Amino acid sequence: MKLQSKAEEIQKKARKHLSPVLTRVTELAVEKAKGARFWTADGEEYLDFVSGVAVNAVGHAHERMVKAIQQQAENLIHFGLNYGYYESAANLAEKLAEITPGELDTVFFSNSGGEAVDGAIKLAKAASGRPGIIAFEGSFHGRTLGATAITASSSKYRKYYEPILGEVYHAPYPYPAGLKGVKEEEVTEYCLHQIHKLFDLRIDPSRVAAFIIEPVMGEGGYYPAPQAFLQELRKLADMHGILLVFDEVQTGFGRTGKMFAAEHSGVVPDILVLAKALSGGLPLGAIVAKREIHEKWPTGGHGSTFGGNPVSCAAALANIGVIEEQKLVERSSLLGERIVNRLRENLKDLPGIREIRGVGLMIGIEFEWDLAATAVPSIKEKALEHHLLIMNCGVYGQTIRLMLPLNIDEKDLTEGLDILENAIKDIL
Repeated sequence: MKLQSKAEEIQKKARKHLSPVLTRVTELAVEKAKGARFWTADGEEYLDFVSGVAVNAVGHAHERMVKAIQQQAENLIHFGLNYGYYESAANLAEKLAEITPGELDTVFFSNSGGEAVDGAIKLAKAASGRPGIIAFEGSFHGRTLGATAITASSSKYRKYYEPILGEVYHAPYPYPAGLKGVKEEEVTEYCLHQIHKLFDLRIDPSRVAAFIIEPVMGEGGYYPAPQAFLQELRKLADMHGILLVFDEVQTGFGRTGKMFAAEHSGVVPDILVLAKALSGGLPLGAIVAKREIHEKWPTGGHGSTFGGNPVSCAAALANIGVIEEQKLVERSSLLGERIVNRLRENLKDLPGIREIRGVGLMIGIEFEWDLAATAVPSIKEKALEHHLLIMNCGVYGQTIRLMLPLNIDEKDLTEGLDILENAIKDIL
């Protein structure tokens, strides 16, 4: 009788007892990870270009984060912010007030991006006294019911759950990649017109609590909103007393070559939603806004048992410390440009590639949409065969997105890009 390997044992238990509702990207049984690499329970080594879906900004198990987690766990693992203050949460809130744009100085902590988005919706409604939310087509904001209601990157996220949150409206995201020959300015003008059309036909602006937008579209395709569009959206919000919410769950903490994507356009949102790379791997989300907005949120109007967990906050402080001290925001900008230039040069003669683009280390390789169901899955599979984990996104799954650690070393980067380029060439 053949003995089961450790990986097979883990897989058997998981298949029997873990819910099948999760999309299963691989069948790997992962045991440990370090930097941009991970190892399976059977000792196979892989390169990781997904980073926990843009979470591990300084790589897996960074020694400074591990030390901070260990020290905090020895002193205080959990208490609850509504029962008292503790240092790691207070210090992290102060740090976020320091590094976020404008005068955003007050923080509510949650456990995830989806929770933080839900909280931001509640804050916007409470602070404005208005019911309506305008989000954007192609957006992804999370899996909680509120976040699902404003998500519009796929109907599959809403299926089975209707009716959900009411008074949600969607406008087109300024995403010209799907419209060949159309200029960015034309798309910007059209999308702004569609918002005015919403005001005329669906909801009066005096009833809109907030616009909520990803300054760089994540799940929907890794495409940045034009700076002019965000600037005009800010003006429109101010004109009608509407709060502007930026969902920077995936773009925050250096991913786009700025500490926050808002900095590219110079637009300061009223509410900033953070998670993912905030804590580098531990559950943590944050809603950051001016004090005067938070003060309109009635005491007891929202809460969280685990939000602002001491260990997660300690990890976040260590993570931000590494990003700042190693100048990883600046590195993200320079390295991202170099990677995009390399990919454009090495893949330029291949058919089927629509566009290679990047904002810092938020890099997308978009394929012709009719290849989304065939070539893209095959490229992912071929890369995994050569021990590189990659992921795709987009309304049709047409874009391979690279989510490298901001501090990835040159050896890992070169090896991974070689595998990726060869996989694309083999399939196309």
